[in-house]
Amino acid sequence: MGWSLPEVPEQEQAPSWSPWVCLLIIILGIFIGLLVAVLKSPTTGLPSLSSGAWLPLTTWIFASISAAIVVYSFWWETLAIRVWNWNEWCRNMRLAWRLRAHQHHVILNHVFIAADTGLLARLAHTQQGESADTPPLKILPDEPLTPGISRFEQLLRHLIAQIMPSIRRRYPSGSLQIIVQTNGSDKDRESQSFHRVWSAGSPPWRVEIHFQDADSSFDDWRRFLGPTMHPALVLAMHYRLPDDVLPEFASALFMMHPLALNQGEGKNALRLFRAMPLNTRALATELSELREMALTPATRKHLVWHSGLSDAPRQSLSRVLNDLAVPLNDGIGTGGVIDYDSACARYSGLAGWAMIGAAAEMAAYGPSCQWLLLEDKDDAWAVVLRNMAPAVVQEHGMIQPPFPGGSVLMALLLNIGLYRLMIHYFPSTALSWSGISLLLLSLIVTLPGLAIFLRRITVRLQRPAFIRAARQSGKE
Repeated sequence: MGWSLPEVPEQEQAPSWSPWVCLLIIILGIFIGLLVAVLKSPTTGLPSLSSGAWLPLTTWIFASISAAIVVYSFWWETLAIRVWNWNEWCRNMRLAWRLRAHQHHVILNHVFIAADTGLLARLAHTQQGESADTPPLKILPDEPLTPGISRFEQLLRHLIAQIMPSIRRRYPSGSLQIIVQTNGSDKDRESQSFHRVWSAGSPPWRVEIHFQDADSSFDDWRRFLGPTMHPALVLAMHYRLPDDVLPEFASALFMMHPLALNQGEGKNALRLFRAMPLNTRALATELSELREMALTPATRKHLVWHSGLSDAPRQSLSRVLNDLAVPLNDGIGTGGVIDYDSACARYSGLAGWAMIGAAAEMAAYGPSCQWLLLEDKDDAWAVVLRNMAPAVVQEHGMIQPPFPGGSVLMALLLNIGLYRLMIHYFPSTALSWSGISLLLLSLIVTLPGLAIFLRRITVRLQRPAFIRAARQSGKE
């Protein structure tokens, strides 16, 4: 489905209210009234003005002209409200989509350990030489290795020891969300081991721990955070299992919601933006809209990581970036593009955190604007890392809601008609203080009430059509 903006076009503005139409109504009303008077006049000629025969005709002409002008004004207001509703929904939908894409966490500290310790230096071209013919498969080579849950505990102790001082310094107490994602299948044993290792240091935080499978959707971790501003610690690793041939990695990221930071804190820190669904079959369109979301300024050089992309999008990626004129940090990787599967290993569901950890570490070599493209068997994602807050894009050409002139005139006409009926059937009540008070109360209720009712009924009738248009665009 992609993360593109819903392609619902705005409607053209409704034609402005025209006084010439009202003038035409007046002229036609007078002409038709005079024509009726001539056709219905006696054979002796038109009655004199003093006879009183013209008064009912004049009243009917005035009432008909007024009713026609009210109907025209009400019809124009309905059209204007429909256009205004539609365009406001389009703009609000774009704004909501952009705000969703701009959601992010500030990475206050990170730890990334790869089996090939010289990988990032070679990708950044700060270290000469090629990787070994037999790439290393384990991290912490000086420590003994026992595949399975013992290895998980060993790497976990190392990660926690590395990240704990930063957490204590920046967040000495409070609630902490911990998300753990590994390649292991026995989550119960991992949970027991984790609680044993974590509680050994008597941490001062109230923790809520969530374990994810290796094949979990990359963006699932956000549902554990919910609406809270609590910091998050993400621990991801691929540890050695029996008969495992993939190189190990371990990554820890301590993140906090930007609104939970003090003013000025983390101003230039790396930010992890929300992962957005990616349609790799329309890569050019998706990356174009990723850039236009104002997540990264067009003038900043980018570094693009990718993992799991199928053959077609992987082969066309460099061409697409060139066609979109995305400035690349060509001193890193292959012209600013890094195939993480070829550089390290294909970790499937864990590839997202592997790339994020590597990208966070790579930021020390200079690139601050990085795109991460991840495709798995069930979904694909686009992630942005950068050290700047997202630019706020204002919608231009905002229009004011239409003035409820038609509703006001309709309310006045209805009240005049009702008061006329009251005079006809209840003259004593209509000409009393209670009748006048009832008329004023009716005006107070109907003048704003009719305008509100018109807008609400228009919204109720129009909203299904807008929803259908958004769904048919294939981008909802």
